[in-house]
Amino acid sequence: MEGALPLGHPMFGTVGEEAGREIPIAEIAATLARGAAAVVCMGTCAAFGGIPAAAPNPTGCVSMSELAAREKIATPIVNIPGCPPHPDWLIGSLTAVAVYGLATVATLLDDLKRPKIFFGKLVHETCPRRADFDAARFAKKLGDPGCLYLLGCRGPASYADCPTRMFNSGTNWCIGAGGPCHGCVEPEFPDRFSPLYERIDDRRMDRFRLLQKPATAPKA
Repeated sequence: MEGALPLGHPMFGTVGEEAGREIPIAEIAATLARGAAAVVCMGTCAAFGGIPAAAPNPTGCVSMSELAAREKIATPIVNIPGCPPHPDWLIGSLTAVAVYGLATVATLLDDLKRPKIFFGKLVHETCPRRADFDAARFAKKLGDPGCLYLLGCRGPASYADCPTRMFNSGTNWCIGAGGPCHGCVEPEFPDRFSPLYERIDDRRMDRFRLLQKPATAPKA
């Protein structure tokens, strides 16, 4: 499944028709999911709702997991979030199922149904700017050297192997290109991570799964 599922109106997200009635994608997804061995959600929209489900969500978009809960579908779900998701995350997950079986792979998912092999460490843990964070060397504007924490980096709250895997055949990734991590692999993206270019303040930090509180970070 790719993309969020709009439930706000029967005309939203229709795909084809049957007996003169246009069929919503949510209805097709539910039908296919009931007969599937598993549902693989590719991208944050399918996994968590993503940008289409952001407030005020006029189309009533939901994730595949929420649709499954509403429709009482018990089929296993594997979430591969990301905006965009890395192709290795999909191919690696499908290969693992083919080699080890779905039952084994299901035991290797985190509490958000993401494969731990790709989403098992915080971006903050392996970020090449982690030493800057530890030494309290913080960038004040985009383009500055130093940790991007004050510029809204969500690396301390985001689980993905982007720093080591990178994108475009290992060419680069968000922080490598000078921009902060937006936390696009997390269910908090984008609503609870917004505004994206502002630091996570102390009141919000405990909501997120952080490696540690940045005791050395300067006051906002």
